[in-house]
Amino acid sequence: MGLFSKLFGGSKDEAPTEDAPAKGPALPPAVVRLMKKVENKYGQAQDRQVAIRQLADMGTPEAVHGILRRFTFRIEQTIGDEEEKRQVFDEIVRLGPVSVPPILEFLEKENSPYWPTKALRDILGEEKTVAHLIDIIDRTEAIFDRDIERKIELVSNLREYKDPRVREMLERFLSEDNEELRVHAIEGLADLGRDEMGDTLVERLLDVNETQRVKTAVLNLLIEKKWKIKRHKESIRKVIPAAFWIDDVGIIHQR
Repeated sequence: MGLFSKLFGGSKDEAPTEDAPAKGPALPPAVVRLMKKVENKYGQAQDRQVAIRQLADMGTPEAVHGILRRFTFRIEQTIGDEEEKRQVFDEIVRLGPVSVPPILEFLEKENSPYWPTKALRDILGEEKTVAHLIDIIDRTEAIFDRDIERKIELVSNLREYKDPRVREMLERFLSEDNEELRVHAIEGLADLGRDEMGDTLVERLLDVNETQRVKTAVLNLLIEKKWKIKRHKESIRKVIPAAFWIDDVGIIHQR
């Protein structure tokens, strides 16, 4: 049961099954009516924007739940899409702590974490936001494709935080079964710098059990960053494809 459901009720007998998707909290009719307008990607922009303002004026967690639905889709007009999402962001940040439970519930269920995570950071600060995101990621069972996608999206957003807890989590993901998660972990760790993470990347490159896709990701990062791996040069030379070569100072190039 999600955080929002815990706050607003829900019977144990109503636990979702694989065939029956989880039901959200019971929402007041006024919120439901406005939320339908917010979710209508083919409706008039003005109607969505008015509905967003009206929900924000209610100032309740249920209303924030309705506003957040705008983050679940894109409209064709790129500038308009960005402006509406910025409007939602501004409103939920303005509401402050009231927005936190529905944001966390959203992050547990939906695959659009960018704006909600950004809002959470503005409301709670970086330290608490990182703690919440790691908690949600750790509790996400990446069994079905949608769960895996959500976990990958959360990890991708978490990578921008230069926090020791993020590094620890990314290092754990190097042994994840899911290849996409390992790639995201490698890319995130590479951003921490050569002195800290160069050897970790080389280990993935030399691991005989690692996939070619992950090894190629490592090679591309080493090339992009021009990191010197001179003391591993001979070991790497034995495993890299013919399309790559190492110069005398230990920098990898692509032919």
